[in-house]
Amino acid sequence: METFTQAYHPSDPQYMIKRQRQLKELSSLSTAQLKRMVNSMLTNPLPEEAKEQNTQVAKQFVGQLHDGALHPALRRSILDSTGGGTSGGSVMIRQDLEVPLYLLFVRKFPFYERIEAGPSNGLVHAYNQVTAVDANALGSSVITETGAVTYSSSTYARGATTPIAVFAQGRGVTLKEIAAVRQGGAAYDPARQELADGMTRLSTDTQYFMFQGNATNSSGTAAQEAGLYNANGIDGVRGVLGSAGSFSTNGAIQVDVGSLNTTESIQVAATKAANNGGNPTAVILSINAKQAVDIENQGNKRYTDNTVEIIPGVDTTQIPYANGMLTLVPVPGNTIGTYNRTSDSALVEDIYILDESTIKRRWLYSESFTTLQIPSGVDGVLSDRWIIFQMSGLEIAAPLFCAKVRRLAA
Repeated sequence: METFTQAYHPSDPQYMIKRQRQLKELSSLSTAQLKRMVNSMLTNPLPEEAKEQNTQVAKQFVGQLHDGALHPALRRSILDSTGGGTSGGSVMIRQDLEVPLYLLFVRKFPFYERIEAGPSNGLVHAYNQVTAVDANALGSSVITETGAVTYSSSTYARGATTPIAVFAQGRGVTLKEIAAVRQGGAAYDPARQELADGMTRLSTDTQYFMFQGNATNSSGTAAQEAGLYNANGIDGVRGVLGSAGSFSTNGAIQVDVGSLNTTESIQVAATKAANNGGNPTAVILSINAKQAVDIENQGNKRYTDNTVEIIPGVDTTQIPYANGMLTLVPVPGNTIGTYNRTSDSALVEDIYILDESTIKRRWLYSESFTTLQIPSGVDGVLSDRWIIFQMSGLEIAAPLFCAKVRRLAA
């Protein structure tokens, strides 16, 4: 396997290319094999030359922290561990650990890998959001031989913004626990377990904010379509594709399951989005909603035979609609969430039909997660510690090319 023989700045194009090669190579491994690889990396220290290169990159990293882009607590922790605060020591950016840990992450959240990533243009990413297509009458572009050309445009929310949130997890194992596990012969590694659990926590929180996050409408609650307000979070698809507060003018398609079943409601919503000029390709839905679609299509051989790989090692099914095929991406747990529908207060959950070409994950500092290893005893605490973090937001550039279906919560 190709490995990192030197440390790169996380936004270095060479690092991104090499990382992508590793992801492709390791994607065929099982979850157990990935955990075994993480265990091997934790128990085999980096060569001295790699540590020296890593120190230089870490110093460059510390210098960039002084712009205040990180959450103060995270910034203070890293500065202290690198000699930039009150303590000595040298943090290491563990790029060798990043790839297997990231693969453990996307096994929990496959849609994350499908979203195109791009750098943010500031602490808050600014972009133009299409809210209505050109409404001129058909045939209005025809002019006389010497006539003046008429001008028109779509309707934009110019200067729309998406917050950039800091997702971070600190994980640690005391030296006493490490010694006890090894000398006791237990068949697990506590450091590996903590890192894997950290990625599970980050996966859950990232899903939560991408789906039901609300950083704009301060009056929003978890029981409302806008979602629970958190100024440090991001705006998720539930609000942006909904009709609450400042999202009410976004122009997204909204369909409620009624006389049509779930499959038919998804097809109707996707067709309306396509009629606006979009190209929906993915359906994000809860496990319960996916099961409802499966039950509806049990007798449909085309559905049961038509599987597709959404990420290496993870297969799902597709359903047809008027303009193509929709890939169903199920989401376990409760991160999509439920809320009380405004029209009748019924408890509903969303199904999102997305034109993936209009959605981007915007990042600062690094496209993926960065794993920092904190030296043992740096602040008088006898433990091995790691900080896993990422700074990212969600850009939904054309809500009217996407849609949501509300179904009664199971």
